[in-house]
Amino acid sequence: MNRQQILALKPPRRPGFANFVAGPNQALVDTLASGLEPGGWYLLAGPSGSGRSHLLAAAFSHQHRRGQAASFIALSVRANRQLLDQAGGDWVIVDDIDALAADSEGEMQLFNALNRWRAEHTGVIMSGVGREPFELPDLRSRLGQATRLTLKPLDEADLKRLIEQVAGEHEVILGRGAADYLLSRTARNPARIARLIETLALRALSERRTLSVPLIRETIK
Repeated sequence: MNRQQILALKPPRRPGFANFVAGPNQALVDTLASGLEPGGWYLLAGPSGSGRSHLLAAAFSHQHRRGQAASFIALSVRANRQLLDQAGGDWVIVDDIDALAADSEGEMQLFNALNRWRAEHTGVIMSGVGREPFELPDLRSRLGQATRLTLKPLDEADLKRLIEQVAGEHEVILGRGAADYLLSRTARNPARIARLIETLALRALSERRTLSVPLIRETIK
């Protein structure tokens, strides 16, 4: 079986609440899973790579399973900005709002969308570093009306759990000392670590190897 065939057998990792390593953020995850108020506004705040996008994708899937009309807008893709003028329903989920910060046109577009969603009683879940980067005072005020859910950083034990979980989802064997070795040589950024483990897992599968220290060394050198 060649590498392309192996890749075809492994679907992309699907973000969900069940496969999010929460660590000190379990109460926050519980709020997104079962504590949202209909028509409420929420701002999931944290640095890039802290798990914001994973949790918003999980919230989107969760609302769909509940039969709610939900829209997802990833503002990291510039072409998606136009969706702010169209999206509606029970919930609108807007990832990476800080992609619009310091862009006067983009900030006004988000402000107008928030006003429309408030008038339509649409629930809104947003993610970003916070409202601080925005320059439009009225937008900062609107964002301040959202319940802020702040992600706390994972400790080393939680990051090891993340490594083990992603490796397990890809059905590869994690070699002795591999998790410690990886953490000693990469930034403590959950999203970056998850992507790296996915890359390593696919290589391990294609080469029929354990996800070991030598494999990590060869890949990240």
